[in-house]
Amino acid sequence: MNLFNLYTTDGPVKRIKEETAITLGVFDGVHRGHRALLRQLEGGAPMAVTLTSHPSFVLGRRGSEDWLDEEQEHIRLLLQSGVKYVAVMPFTEEVARMTACQLARLMHGELRMRTLLLGYDGRFGSKQDDDFDQLPQLADELGIMLKHGQPYLLEGEPVSSSRIRRALGEGNVEEAATLLGRPYGITGTVQHGRGVGHTLGYPTANIDLSQTRKNLPKEGVYVVRIGTPGARLRHTGMANLGAAPTFGVERPLLEVHLLDYQGDLYSQQVEVEFLHRLRDIQRFENPEALRAQLADDLEQTRQWS
Repeated sequence: MNLFNLYTTDGPVKRIKEETAITLGVFDGVHRGHRALLRQLEGGAPMAVTLTSHPSFVLGRRGSEDWLDEEQEHIRLLLQSGVKYVAVMPFTEEVARMTACQLARLMHGELRMRTLLLGYDGRFGSKQDDDFDQLPQLADELGIMLKHGQPYLLEGEPVSSSRIRRALGEGNVEEAATLLGRPYGITGTVQHGRGVGHTLGYPTANIDLSQTRKNLPKEGVYVVRIGTPGARLRHTGMANLGAAPTFGVERPLLEVHLLDYQGDLYSQQVEVEFLHRLRDIQRFENPEALRAQLADDLEQTRQWS
């Protein structure tokens, strides 16, 4: 039973040839708390075992599967956090029925697990047939070291994916960046838009959001940086995330006006990093009123360039 797809910084691998120290989790966003836990891996080659789907989504406790990272970004961030291996496990209904001890046996056999590091509040395995409390006995049987990680606190609270989602839902992208350890970003392809920004004197790059699996921040006008994914060079801009009520557009859009930029981004994949929320989206009486507000937004945005 081979459930795992294995990756290193050099790319996919077929099997593990050394004993490993493993921690298992969703690691959504690979935030500062996750990275602190991964740094505690010892007693074998460090490995993160992660899932392809949120358990709460597969089990019907969550209506949508919105992540804090993209699939390839997720693997890259884990490998950049100091682990030698990432093992990706598809979270199916079959896997959901496996108990904690069954999963531990599987990781011991297929991933050569020598150490299992549990998060400070981490439980795994089927809740219907819960044998999590029997893990210490199984560890003695298999010769596995069982360890418990320490929580990573900021302002007295553990850093968690739900805390980041709450910050994004409030439009507090600065707090989200603090918890993540990096600005929160969305990746998408630049497509042709309505041309309205150009007529107002503020041409925009229109980002296609249809393919992203990521959680969107609260609708509003933001200071952002934009560039190609993984590149250090970033251009500052102001972005409208959400509808465009002045022009009767209700579907969510991500439109970015770049400061002092001359170039063509059409059909390019870009990453938009959210730095600061300027204001709510408003409905203006006419394009002139909108143009005046955009001039004020631009002045505030220049302070971040």
